[in-house]
Amino acid sequence: MRYKGILLFMMLCAATTLQAQYLHKPGDKAFDFEGVTVDDRAYHLYDSQAERIIVCFWSVDCEHCHDFLKTLRKHVDLKHDFELVTFALADNAKEVKKKARCLRLRGYHFFDPAGWDSEPFMDYDVSFTPTVILIDKDKNIIGEAYDWDEFEILIKHE
Repeated sequence: MRYKGILLFMMLCAATTLQAQYLHKPGDKAFDFEGVTVDDRAYHLYDSQAERIIVCFWSVDCEHCHDFLKTLRKHVDLKHDFELVTFALADNAKEVKKKARCLRLRGYHFFDPAGWDSEPFMDYDVSFTPTVILIDKDKNIIGEAYDWDEFEILIKHE
């Protein structure tokens, strides 16, 4: 009987995870957000005129995130083809600003001391970094990726 209880618990956890994973899916309207970046620029997603918007959730302490962002910078034209919006986990905004400059990232970089509990992280159900959401000009979600290989497939097949 004990094993049935454990099995039922595991099935419920799996179902909850699957349900959370689909809080947003391709074709859904992206969650709107606005705010002031770490370098004091105002930004409002729904006012963006970009053809495609990359929303990246990352951590300043995550080497995998740094590798992804460096590869993104090398292979994606962040000036003409895409607009980059990032939400970073860090101790403070100054740390995000410094790391974004170090990585030479063009874009809009945000910091919220609430971290994982901040509205953007919660809206997109982000549970690990990097998490990347690709959005089209109509503010619809194209897809989601967790590393460069997935992202490259996403931008080639949109």
